[in-house]
Amino acid sequence: MLVPLVDDLAAARPRLLAALLCLVLGIPALASAQLQVALVQGHVVDPLSQPLAQATVRLQDPSGNVVRSAVTRSDGTFRLDDIAPGSYVVRVEVNGVPVLTKPLVVRGSLPVELALQTGMAVAESIVVRGDAAANTTEHPWSLAGETVRDVGEPLPGQRVQGALAALPGWMSEDNGLLHIRGVDDGLLYVQDGIPVYARLDRLFGMPPNPSAIASMHVMNGYIPPEFGFKSGGVVEVRTESGIRQAWSGNIDTGLADLATRHIEGFGAGPIGSHVGLMLTGSDERSSRFLDPVALENFHNDGRSSSLAAQFTYQAAAGLFSGSAQGGRNRYEVPHTLAQEAAGQDQRQRTSQAAFSASWQRASSARTSWQVSAYSRHGGATLNASPGDTPVTSDGERHDDRLGILASLSEQRGRHTMKVGGELSALTLEERFTFAVTDPDAAADAGLSEGAIGHGPDNPFEFADRRQPSLMSAYAQDVFQVSNAVTINFGVRVDRSTQLVRATAWSPRLGVAWRVHDGTTIRASFLRLFQPAQAEYLLLASSEAARALSPFVDDASIGGGTEVPPERQTALDLSLAQDLGRGWSLDASAWSRRATDVGDPNVFFGTTVTVPNSVARQRAAGFEFRLAAAPRHGWSGSLSYSHARVVQFGPVTGGLFLEDEVAAIQDGTRFIPDHDQRHALAATASFAHAPKRLRASGTLRYQTGTPVGIEEDDVEELRDRPGSETVDFESGRVKPRTVLDLLASWTLTHDGPVDATITLWMNNVTNQTYAYNFGNPFSGTHFGAGRRTGVSLRVGFGQRR
Repeated sequence: MLVPLVDDLAAARPRLLAALLCLVLGIPALASAQLQVALVQGHVVDPLSQPLAQATVRLQDPSGNVVRSAVTRSDGTFRLDDIAPGSYVVRVEVNGVPVLTKPLVVRGSLPVELALQTGMAVAESIVVRGDAAANTTEHPWSLAGETVRDVGEPLPGQRVQGALAALPGWMSEDNGLLHIRGVDDGLLYVQDGIPVYARLDRLFGMPPNPSAIASMHVMNGYIPPEFGFKSGGVVEVRTESGIRQAWSGNIDTGLADLATRHIEGFGAGPIGSHVGLMLTGSDERSSRFLDPVALENFHNDGRSSSLAAQFTYQAAAGLFSGSAQGGRNRYEVPHTLAQEAAGQDQRQRTSQAAFSASWQRASSARTSWQVSAYSRHGGATLNASPGDTPVTSDGERHDDRLGILASLSEQRGRHTMKVGGELSALTLEERFTFAVTDPDAAADAGLSEGAIGHGPDNPFEFADRRQPSLMSAYAQDVFQVSNAVTINFGVRVDRSTQLVRATAWSPRLGVAWRVHDGTTIRASFLRLFQPAQAEYLLLASSEAARALSPFVDDASIGGGTEVPPERQTALDLSLAQDLGRGWSLDASAWSRRATDVGDPNVFFGTTVTVPNSVARQRAAGFEFRLAAAPRHGWSGSLSYSHARVVQFGPVTGGLFLEDEVAAIQDGTRFIPDHDQRHALAATASFAHAPKRLRASGTLRYQTGTPVGIEEDDVEELRDRPGSETVDFESGRVKPRTVLDLLASWTLTHDGPVDATITLWMNNVTNQTYAYNFGNPFSGTHFGAGRRTGVSLRVGFGQRR
């Protein structure tokens, strides 16, 4: 698979190809990639230091869901293959009785050796060798694939975002958009070692299929230098490889109200002694596909389909994987009552295709390297209709990315060092038009005179094609100063021509101090660099769009200022405290300062999101999570997040049609739409193993986003449908409190196949709420009322 990618790169960018080949050939001197998987092995002994045979060693996520498990041999040894970096709990059981429970963080791909001694709680011990520790600077959240699959969302494609939104510091907005510590769009997915820089919320693409996920590893505190080009959080996704003792998989199908239905399948297993194959696919549809712009949910049918395959070859010291995946969304663009009456019928199609190949090799027990190549295509088409009012729009974009990355890790004494770099070439191609079909209605909606001047006989028209590039290099070290103190430090350098030419040096430092057993304090300093969103970037940076911008005093001047990259400084201080009897507390305080902050705006109620940047931003907050590990079948958590965000104009880029945003001038202070102040989440679950029953409930409270900019807009907003969801005294959308319930029952369990039926109800109290309302950046979107559904999952093999 590397050969076609190299051929494509040669045709597109000869100079870049030469640099890429130099990078590959120079792996020992320069390398970079997010390494994929590690081997965790070791031995278990009893209190008398005698080998413990037939003990079950489980690697669990903090919620108690199993990621991998093995049974010790006669000499007490065990082996857990295919472990992604993450934060886990090692649990040893004898005849179903737990005899040891200890935390473990796996950092990279170097083999991990564990020496586990069971006994009374005060005598339990774990000795770690390799790129893992119980004390790390990173403060990760790890989720087993089963945790993601059990999220009670109407469609499986929404479960990844639903699982992330439940974590402290993560807040959800419309259509799956997530805010992370004051960052509006800064989420980096790393899927099986390959970074995905495109947006994967419902409007743009498709997140990983939850059926195929083995585990997810989430970071939003200290972020190592190997991760770049995003300023929010990192989500490392590891899919099942199929290198296991037997084939396993499942088929999941379900029904819900609003014509919602889905089917997805997964299968993975060996096709030889060292070869694994994974196949997955899904199809889902609904008449409430997006979060609508009207409470009545007009014109909102949609369908999403995807397929993926991964081939894995594991040699004695190496791992090769190649993957291919593709999918598409086809959906109606939701609209208002007036547009419904006029017969508006706008539709959008999005597509994505990705190919990758990766080779990871452990040269020794302390040295490993990896080289990867990838190709990714994303496209979207917005189709206008004859009945469009007051604005009709039509557009198409294509985003293609070719890249190569590699890495080298070396452990020497107390140091685990890593160096690397990445090169990628992009091709951005865009076409977009709009015209005002009803000038009076457009004026009532607040459109500027310049926008209204583009009627059917004089439409706004734009088309462009560019080929920017990105490159990066970094060096980092994890220094285990002592058993109590760990220091992470390194530097990353990025070079971007997307579209502004910019170079950024990003030093990063993190410290973890284990004050005593069960208490760890962490602190970090980060510099982050994020190029502007690639989707519709050419339009946002064009002179045509700038001529309409209300942020230019004289529109006749035009402009053409390109959207600059975001630069951010982040500070974090956190505490992890074991409270005993299975209870734990995680608390963090953070502060961020940024310039040229990415803050995309939605084009006039459509599904077109255009990037722009705000000159400066200040954000700060704190969060905590109190969690109870499973005990007598019960588990639960309580999370709270508080954030304050303020921005300062002017605004660069975007495609704004409304006059009201002109109030943001140079130095103007305003509250952006991702200032969501308070978020509270409480979860409780109960599992009754003998009867194979499980029930859970989640209560979420979240304050609303700001409504508008000027007090003069209040009366106009009061007259809009759905205004009862707004508190005009505070100038914000009203807070929402949503209760979700879920219950499942495994019908069969002892045979080779099991079947689990799940019933769920979301928004039990049927609260009416809005995500945003009349905001000049986000527009208006309403949340769903009470929803109910049922699903049946049939599984086979070890994965059950």
